[in-house]
Amino acid sequence: MSQYEFDNNQEGDWDENEDIAWNEADWQRFLRNSDKEASRFISAYNKVKHESDRLDAAAVIMGWHRDDWSSIDDLDFEEEEDILRNAKPLDIDDVRKMDPYTLHRHPVFITATALFSYLRASWEHLMRHNRHQPESHLSWSFCASMADAERHAIIAATCLDLGDFLLAVCHLKKAHSALNESMRINRLFKHQNEKIFNDYLRESDLRMHDLREIWLRIMQDCRK
Repeated sequence: MSQYEFDNNQEGDWDENEDIAWNEADWQRFLRNSDKEASRFISAYNKVKHESDRLDAAAVIMGWHRDDWSSIDDLDFEEEEDILRNAKPLDIDDVRKMDPYTLHRHPVFITATALFSYLRASWEHLMRHNRHQPESHLSWSFCASMADAERHAIIAATCLDLGDFLLAVCHLKKAHSALNESMRINRLFKHQNEKIFNDYLRESDLRMHDLREIWLRIMQDCRK
């Protein structure tokens, strides 16, 4: 039985709805699709990376609305009540076809996962073809600061999902600080080909700055 089913079902007929519960294979498929969403964001971002409003343009391609970033709803109580009164019940067949909502679908989670994956992969590629191998402490500090930044960004996404907006701000500030350290260390590496290294810095700086821009926007929304 899954986490959606009860061991002691004394009331109601649950048997006919057992197929709604997901098994391990369903969740594995869901995680594969989640990875595809991160790849889809990278593709969307790369299409518009030369535009001044690339974050907004990428969000449009992904089908995100502005409120999706921070999960903050600007509707007042009366507007929410009106929406609830006019809401139509979903058909059970439509419910069965819907994927459950989890953190994996939050834009902050997707953007962090996607952009940090790109940053790690590009750095590893640069170092794999680098005759000037960096000192171990420098590589460790860079990887540690990157990991800290991603960890705090994902925790912040969880806080946003739970409505703990000021706690999300605190974690995003920590993520911002860690990413600043990554940017500082990134410039201390060396490479035998100056053009390749400058291209790497330009592309990595672009994505690091955009990560900070996403976090700053969300912090501003959370403080309103």
